[in-house]
Amino acid sequence: MDSEKVAEKETPESVIVETRFGDIEFSWDKGIYMPVGLLGFPEHHVFGIANIPNTSLDQFKLYQSLTDANLSFIVAPYNMESGVYSDKDLEIALKSLAIEHKDVAIIMVVTVRSATDGKGITMSTNLRAPILIDTVRQVAWQHIMPNDKYSVQHDL
Repeated sequence: MDSEKVAEKETPESVIVETRFGDIEFSWDKGIYMPVGLLGFPEHHVFGIANIPNTSLDQFKLYQSLTDANLSFIVAPYNMESGVYSDKDLEIALKSLAIEHKDVAIIMVVTVRSATDGKGITMSTNLRAPILIDTVRQVAWQHIMPNDKYSVQHDL
């Protein structure tokens, strides 16, 4: 049997994941590989990013495991012009991960909680542990910022 044909049959072009927001199709060739996984989820290595099909959540994305439909995170893309991270801290992080500044995308995991008064929700993001994606190599790491000036629960 021709090994190329076997390989083509074993690796689908895309996968449809039944997410909490409905079925979303992810292309395998756009997958993001995390060599060490996320904090608390070291066994999960392949993720996809998708728009959330809810217009009230346009500013967020879904960071979905492509190997476990039950594992997904709402993430917020980082605006490089916001100045939340100091240039020096970003430079150190990028150098440690061998990512060129022009090739990085940064996303932050968002936590959604019920409001303390029981009415509505509150949202926060972990500024201390952003996910840095090398957009050229499609590889990402959750990087722990080395100082405590970045909150682990920054209100949105």
